[in-house]
Amino acid sequence: MKPIIIAAAAAAAFLVGCSGKGEEAASEKVAVKEAAKQVEAQGLKPQPGLYKTTITMTGLEIPGLPEGMEGHGAGMTRTLESCLTQAEVDKGFDGLLKKGQDGECSFEKFALAGGDLDAVMVCDAQGRTSRMEMTGTLTPTTADMEATTSLAFDGVGEGTMNFTAKHERIGDCPAK
Repeated sequence: MKPIIIAAAAAAAFLVGCSGKGEEAASEKVAVKEAAKQVEAQGLKPQPGLYKTTITMTGLEIPGLPEGMEGHGAGMTRTLESCLTQAEVDKGFDGLLKKGQDGECSFEKFALAGGDLDAVMVCDAQGRTSRMEMTGTLTPTTADMEATTSLAFDGVGEGTMNFTAKHERIGDCPAK
């Protein structure tokens, strides 16, 4: 499950600079690189700095969970801090999203307008396919998103994990 959470954090980092001064949508598969080009064409970049990402699981459904385990993990929160350097910003959004990936991802849907995001990202990693539906509000220094990830579990079928992710710039990167 850790790769899913990392992918969500990466998606939030990727999209943090999208204040939506235009609209981009796709009704067919959009490569990560193409989505990044669409965002960059709008002249949107995140601000470098120290960011705090808080991910809260709001639901977990896995077929075959023992009685009493339904929703196990709901409410679990993980907070991460990461530094987004000017060099990373200069590499563009494609590099930022790929930073947290473990596999190949593309968007089934990518719509951004007025800071509102509606996207579906599909990733193939380690012989599995996951599908993440994301909606949220974005600015150059924040992202507030809700997501549902679907993933096949060995021997039991497909399960889902629902979570929220809040990503905010909290200052400058610490000096090294």
